[in-house]
Amino acid sequence: MLSADLQQQIIQQLGEQTDAKDWVINGPVIEARECILYKASSATYPPAIAIKVYRDRKKRKNNTMPQYAALERFAPLLNGDDSEYRVPVAYGSFPEQRTFLMEWVDAPSLEHRLWRYCYHQGRQQHGMRRTFGWLRAFHEQADHEVKPANINRYKNRLQQCIERHEGEFLLVKNAVFHTGLACITNLAGQFEALNVAHARLHGDFTPSNMLIGNDAVTAIDIAGAQLLPVAEDICLQLSYIAIGYPNMLTRGDMKKPPSQWPLLAVILEAYGYPQDEQQRCFLLYVFLYQLLRRWAVIESRNKERRTPLVDRWRLRNSAMIVAGVCRTLDKTCHQNGNRS
Repeated sequence: MLSADLQQQIIQQLGEQTDAKDWVINGPVIEARECILYKASSATYPPAIAIKVYRDRKKRKNNTMPQYAALERFAPLLNGDDSEYRVPVAYGSFPEQRTFLMEWVDAPSLEHRLWRYCYHQGRQQHGMRRTFGWLRAFHEQADHEVKPANINRYKNRLQQCIERHEGEFLLVKNAVFHTGLACITNLAGQFEALNVAHARLHGDFTPSNMLIGNDAVTAIDIAGAQLLPVAEDICLQLSYIAIGYPNMLTRGDMKKPPSQWPLLAVILEAYGYPQDEQQRCFLLYVFLYQLLRRWAVIESRNKERRTPLVDRWRLRNSAMIVAGVCRTLDKTCHQNGNRS
């Protein structure tokens, strides 16, 4: 909960920044795993303000709050008067209390739109195109460069993910997951010298962190810190969409070449990802990595086999998609490797 002292500090700071003296704080409005969100509003200053309070966890003990620093950096770069792609405006921070203030964005998330328009593929794809248009604009402002990727990172981080989520049994009991991990290891050498686009990543580019308004798309929870392949941001979102929503990638799709997967075509066209075969093969490799990470996280929620039906469906969907991507990678990358 917000202490009375911190509330007073927040109201005082907002008053100094906006000249409004009637700020009222309500909430908690949203309670998430890592943070609690309150809402400050004023009758004389129309934009509401979000108050984000991180929970007291060890990883936040140094109060670095990289997300606030990212807002300060990218708002001037992205938020033009008529900008279609935005980040929330920063209004101040209280590092000792793990708290910062930002613009409250009143728009539905991509997650909401994908479920709402479950039977309207065109509307779903419109939301995804706008989402990946935002990512393209963000990466263009995020210290982008082209160089070989650190391929060992993917195997190492998968192992860390498995250990963190106690997913060792996946390696023992699930042949498809084991095949996916072996594919990550066996194909790594094909990409060691490949130059790929890097940028400062969003870092948590998921459907719930993209707010789709009528006039603009706004991203929240931005890190903008690590200089890594842009494929990681692309494929994180792609893994959430493919695993989490019906008919995004089907068994029928898996029987076709990747260029004929409707979901992949929409996303890569919207982002403007290179069409070179090796570049697309690398993207599929990173997609497999993100799929396996997502699968391990969902499985960790399923330890007692009492998870919601949707998570059990997502586990089956994970296995189907991973198997299809492994077959595609094995065929496509070996062909590319033989030609080179």
